[in-house]
Amino acid sequence: MRKFSTLLAFFLVGLVFIAGCIGGGTKTQETSTTTQTSQTETPPHTTTAQTQTTTTSSPTQTTTTYTTTTTTEIPTQTTTTQTPTEEAYWKPWEYAPFELNGKRYIITYYKYYYKIKPNQTAPMYEYEIEKKIGKETIHVYGQDIQMNKKDLGEFEVWAYRTIVTPIKAESLEEKLTITIWYKSNQTTAAIYPWDIAWFGALSPYGGDAQFVGMRIEYNGKTFAFYNPTPFQSGLFPYFEGDNDILSKVDHDLSYLYMGWFATIHFGIWYTWEDYNLLVPQSGTWSDGLHTWTWETKPDGSITLGGLSFKVVEAQWSYAGAEGLSLSGKGKISPYLPLVIEGEGTYGYKDPKTNEELYIYAYLKLEDLGVKQVS
Repeated sequence: MRKFSTLLAFFLVGLVFIAGCIGGGTKTQETSTTTQTSQTETPPHTTTAQTQTTTTSSPTQTTTTYTTTTTTEIPTQTTTTQTPTEEAYWKPWEYAPFELNGKRYIITYYKYYYKIKPNQTAPMYEYEIEKKIGKETIHVYGQDIQMNKKDLGEFEVWAYRTIVTPIKAESLEEKLTITIWYKSNQTTAAIYPWDIAWFGALSPYGGDAQFVGMRIEYNGKTFAFYNPTPFQSGLFPYFEGDNDILSKVDHDLSYLYMGWFATIHFGIWYTWEDYNLLVPQSGTWSDGLHTWTWETKPDGSITLGGLSFKVVEAQWSYAGAEGLSLSGKGKISPYLPLVIEGEGTYGYKDPKTNEELYIYAYLKLEDLGVKQVS
């Protein structure tokens, strides 16, 4: 996890820089009479021009040809699209109702096949990950400064239940069930296998006002803890059960989190929010030291949860002077906030020590449950 944290820190710095560059500059657009549109974006720049004149004479005609050469400083960004016939824009990784064919739905269940290679020498680990999302009523407890148990009563909360089935794991031998409770709906709890944010709930004075608790079930044993802060201040979290469970599955838990995090945050998904994904498109950005390239194109449809979703094939890559090398591809639907299929390689090479950090992750959505909402 230390190497992953280092990679994360370097990437986030690079991402802030890249995002600022991609979003800046002045924009010009040309539209041809065919179905092709070309868009070029550059920041303020200088240009130099050279003009060459050639004159040819004959008894009946004189022809003069002008040739102009223009040089433009980088960075530059270009995007090509086709004239749209239908429009759809993606809202990635957002747990909220989505609209399809005039009806609104909320995701209640999904299942992914997931694999990860946490470094170059590690084996490929594989898991089946199921997520169930909904409301349930639970008993909430806390404890005072004398460690006396306090029963706060029953409350209706949002429950995010993850079932991890190992296919090839480091230490996980059978199904692991993780249930996380929140007072209100939380996107991170819905889209991650498990939510690392619960660490912030351990103080009675700085505890999370939304996080309610967590329960882990594995190998016939259970460990749970409850955060009373959302319902009563001044109490400490209450723990019960076998706390050795965490130490027995900690490596696999870290693999579940790091590959998922890399897929969600290291990709270029959010850049596509402003593009109509139902037409083929491609783009590039470069300043000579850093380069983003990406491409999307429609790729038929898929049926999940009894609904038919239009599919878009996507690929992207990034290389930079700071040692980051990122690339990925996958399939998405502009109507579905989850990735249908995603594969990525995320690496960093320290320019001073030549130490290399590496993550490979792959996700494939195999099943989906939805509920129609008003």
